[in-house]
Amino acid sequence: MRLPFSKATATAEGATIQVFLELTVGGYNGSTYTLTYDATEDALQGVYYQAVSKEKFRVEFLRRKADAKP
Repeated sequence: MRLPFSKATATAEGATIQVFLELTVGGYNGSTYTLTYDATEDALQGVYYQAVSKEKFRVEFLRRKADAKP
């Protein structure tokens, strides 16, 4: 499976991990995610920029525990 990103970077500064992703899928070209890992919450949190509408949205990705039910 090919992921639709033209750029994907991760950097670490001390205990802080930051992730940047740029999409290349039709309708989303140029849209980006700028995320920071929050170890306390075990989540990636940050901003999704929707390039077509030129809007920014706060986003959060939580890790589902292996034994958790959907």
